[in-house]
Amino acid sequence: MAYEDILAAVDAVRLMDSVRAICTGERLSNEAEVRSFDVLEKLFTDAGCRVTREALPGYVSTPEGAAFEAGGIAYEVLTHPMTPSADGLEADLVYVPVDRTGSASAEEVSGRIVLTDGLAMEPVVRALEDRGAAGVVFITGEEIHNMIVSRVWGSPTPETLHDYVGIPVASLSFGDGSRLRARLSEAGGTLPARLSTRVESRWTEIPVITAEIRGADEDFVMVTGHVDSWGLGALDNASGNACAVELARILAPLASDMRRSVRFVLWSGHSHGRYAGSTAWCDAHFEELERHCLLNVNSDCLGGHGATVMTESPAMASTRGLARTALREAAGVTDWRGCRFSRSCDQSFWGAGVPSIFSQVSEQPPFEGAAADAFGKMFGSGRTGGFGAWWHTRTDTPDKLDPENLARDVRVFASVLAHALFDERLPVDAAAEVLELRDELKAWQEKAGDSLDLSEVLARLDLLAEALKAAARSDDPKRFEKRSRRVLSEIIPLAYVEGSVYSHDEALRAPPVPMLRLVDELATLSGHERNAALVSLRRVVNRLKAGAARALDVARA
Repeated sequence: MAYEDILAAVDAVRLMDSVRAICTGERLSNEAEVRSFDVLEKLFTDAGCRVTREALPGYVSTPEGAAFEAGGIAYEVLTHPMTPSADGLEADLVYVPVDRTGSASAEEVSGRIVLTDGLAMEPVVRALEDRGAAGVVFITGEEIHNMIVSRVWGSPTPETLHDYVGIPVASLSFGDGSRLRARLSEAGGTLPARLSTRVESRWTEIPVITAEIRGADEDFVMVTGHVDSWGLGALDNASGNACAVELARILAPLASDMRRSVRFVLWSGHSHGRYAGSTAWCDAHFEELERHCLLNVNSDCLGGHGATVMTESPAMASTRGLARTALREAAGVTDWRGCRFSRSCDQSFWGAGVPSIFSQVSEQPPFEGAAADAFGKMFGSGRTGGFGAWWHTRTDTPDKLDPENLARDVRVFASVLAHALFDERLPVDAAAEVLELRDELKAWQEKAGDSLDLSEVLARLDLLAEALKAAARSDDPKRFEKRSRRVLSEIIPLAYVEGSVYSHDEALRAPPVPMLRLVDELATLSGHERNAALVSLRRVVNRLKAGAARALDVARA
């Protein structure tokens, strides 16, 4: 089958049928979630896949209810996972703009419930907790948005067991929040308030389903996504699950022509476990991922009504060329800019050195209105309006999807897989990843000045890029593919991982080459503290040199 035929086989009606079948209810480690996994097992089996199910240990948290009143008036609120329960917390309510939460004085917020703006975000809660706040209430969009308030990526370890926030958190709608701010202003800045929240946090078994189509080689591409949801979760993420099923239906009859295998891996524990499902699956399959996984294609939040921005989706340097090709072939996008992956999107496989492409491929245009400020704090770039006002709300129902947009987005994923599975040369550019790392290190070197010497690392990366180019000319395609995979298993952790490759960094924004983030603090340090920071940075340089040297040995072998 020609690549054009693979794209043309994507069916909008069939996709929407799958979405509706998967939307069994709010899927948060409950019976509705079990039913969705049963549906997916049947759909993948009917498509011709080899299907397995796993139950992996994980820590999840579900909001069970909340109540909030201020100045004698009750407001509808939601509470959030990974926050403590509170039974009738009584305190004065004060308003602090979100851009002042990090600088508010303890006198201003201590012992008080703080009303602030935007989606419920852990760094904001943490800043207010550190200043003595008793609780936090966020003003979100027209509907109240569910969020998870945690910096712990996946299930906790002894080192992170106590890294959760310690004060109750809730959110209310933009309309109620605006009226409450006005009341606070009229009352001189404070109102008596009462906040109650119920959150159940527990260890459980997280389901994972894997549907495999075996090609000519044991090395595999994986298409990943989460099944758990807020509300019916049609956009987030029945759309991504339906994408996986549709791709399986199209590709299974072509297995004999596939040069590489494909696995569709779907899990729970994303929305209410802070990526606990993907981390547990990584931990259970780490060695196999490191040796044999060629590419992670994450599928999330596809096909929304009005989702016309297709220039901002994430990719790594090694997958940017593939992203451009897929978006051009499948959707006619010629001005894709893309962005670097952040600590989100179930990106739990960097330690294993797995190259990644996409999560969403379409977003809403920038907009004004009730949720604009909330989404701006979350999505940041200002070039998109996020995933729609229904994202993470009870209104995320199948009618929020545009069938043609969904088919368009799925065709982009179909193009990625058509090239990744059938091309003689895997379209993943290890040399581009090396050169991006080199450029990021040059930027860090400029910041650090004479305090740090990255020259040896930079020299090795230049040699590595040249060695890869030479190997591309001399190797047969399969040998070069395996060589590139081993190089990327060294380079991606250097570019993306701060701690151990076998652990998982915090779910917070991180700069490129996060292990060098201390460089940004050098200008503010002196004496004993500066010397201690330099000791740490010299060890980081050793880690960078060793990784570059191992990769260079592979490229020259």
